[in-house]
Amino acid sequence: MTTSLIRPAQALLEVRDVHVAYGKAEVVHGISMDVRAGEFVVMLGRNGAGKSTLLHAVSGLVPKRSGSVHFEGHDISHATPRDIVKAGIVQVLEGHRVFHTLSVEDNLLIGTYARHPHGDRSQLDRIYTLFPELAERRHQMASRLSGGQQQILAVGQGVIGDPKLLILDEPSGGLAPIVIDRILAVASQLCASGLAILLVEQLVEKALRHAHYGYLVETGRIAAAAFSDELREGDLLQRVYLGGAPAAQQQEAVS
Repeated sequence: MTTSLIRPAQALLEVRDVHVAYGKAEVVHGISMDVRAGEFVVMLGRNGAGKSTLLHAVSGLVPKRSGSVHFEGHDISHATPRDIVKAGIVQVLEGHRVFHTLSVEDNLLIGTYARHPHGDRSQLDRIYTLFPELAERRHQMASRLSGGQQQILAVGQGVIGDPKLLILDEPSGGLAPIVIDRILAVASQLCASGLAILLVEQLVEKALRHAHYGYLVETGRIAAAAFSDELREGDLLQRVYLGGAPAAQQQEAVS
C-alpha cells in the first residue's frame, strides 16, 4: 500500500505505557502505540514477543498491570470486554474460532448480539456481498467448512458488529495463501471505507503490503514504529526476526 507519509490527526485508539503479566512473569513491558481513524496498522514480531497479549489487554480479555487505554478519547482501561465491544472495538481471535454446531448465518448473527440482544439481520446482505462464499453456505453448519472458510466466517462475524476498530490476531494461521490474500484484501477494502484495522501477522511482506503504518515488537517492547514502506526498506525487520542488536529503548509512538 502506498503511503502519503502523513498519519491522520485523530487518534482513535491510544495505548500508553501498558504492562501485562501472567503471574509474576511480565510479558508486555510498557508499550505505547496508536491507531488513528481510518488507518491500517500492523504489529510485527516473532512468536512470544507479546503482540497477542497486548491485543487481549486492549480488548479487556486479560488484565493490565498498569498503563492506560483510551478509545475515542474515553478511558476504557478497566472496561469489560462486552463494554469494549459496545464502544466499537471488535477482536477476531486467532485460530478460526466459530461456533461449529451453528449455521454460518447464525454465527454471523451472534456477531450482532453485543449491540442488538435479539440479533440484527439488516447487516447480513453487506457481509454476503463482502464474502460471497459465506452467502453460498449460509445454511451450512460451520463444522462443515474448511479451515479457510471458518476463518473468513470469523472475520465476517467481527465485521457484522459494525465496529470502528477491527482487530485481527494472526488470521493467516495454517491457511492457504489464496485465503490469506482474500482476507487481507477485504480488510483493506474495509479500511478504505473508514474502518480502522489493527493486524497482528507473521507474514511480514503480505502485512506490510496492505498496512499504512507498523510497529515492530521485540520481547514485549516497541523496537520501532514507522510507515510500512519505511519498515519494508529498512534493516530493522531482519534484525528483529533473525536476531542481532537488542531492541532500542521504547519510543513514544505518537508521530
